[in-house]
Amino acid sequence: MSITVCLPGAAADQVDEAVADAMAPFEIDGTREGELDIWDAWYITGGQANGGGFNVLPGHELDPRLIRSRRWDRKSERLPDDFGWCAGGPRELLDFSASHEEARRLAEAAWRRWHELAAELPPADPWKVYRDRAEAGFGWYDGAQVPADYRAQPLVRAFDAYLRTLPTQRFWYWFLQGLDPVEDVGRSERETFVAEQVAYALRRRNVLTLNGWWYYEDGGPGIHGECHGPATCPHEPELPAEQERVDGYLLELPGDTLLVNVKCHV
Repeated sequence: MSITVCLPGAAADQVDEAVADAMAPFEIDGTREGELDIWDAWYITGGQANGGGFNVLPGHELDPRLIRSRRWDRKSERLPDDFGWCAGGPRELLDFSASHEEARRLAEAAWRRWHELAAELPPADPWKVYRDRAEAGFGWYDGAQVPADYRAQPLVRAFDAYLRTLPTQRFWYWFLQGLDPVEDVGRSERETFVAEQVAYALRRRNVLTLNGWWYYEDGGPGIHGECHGPATCPHEPELPAEQERVDGYLLELPGDTLLVNVKCHV
């Protein structure tokens, strides 16, 4: 799993060490309640467009304060990140401007554009028609030719070209991606399609707070790393057990707070 580890700005010169300290209470060691036995290996990553990291605010892509992906074995080598993406950095350099409202507008525009194109171009067959032809003709799924033939249909090709013009880079990569538009758009009611896409739009994150509370993306109660386990923890949770509140927590942090995307083996 991936988790956003929050660190004080003063940790900028020792990010790896600070992440290690923050993650330490949740290492699998069998000495505490099972809820705290979470990971047995971790590394900093996420600087690729689909890597789970962060968008960089335009104009700050080359800022040296951005945190780059590390090797899985956590050696000193820094891996190249995609332009505009990073594994972390000060919150004030990261782009959190994507919103559900914008996602709704984009999804509605996509649904509308499909139906405009469908009125102008020949009808298209759904993906399963090409899949079934391949299986009937060859007895196996042609992983290259089937998608190529499907997406070569004029209607699907025109819609794919339209999707590439939409500003979706700040959104989670499932948003308006991987569609079989003949089925997913053409045969769906507008509100159904829009609601499904908006649900994919914003990445939901596991978060480890500055005060050592581990929150899962499902919105459950936090786990306090300073305690033996949730059953014996005497502290009031830092945040309510609601994913929306956890997401909002990141936006309310001081600008110099470091947010680091950490992938851990659980």
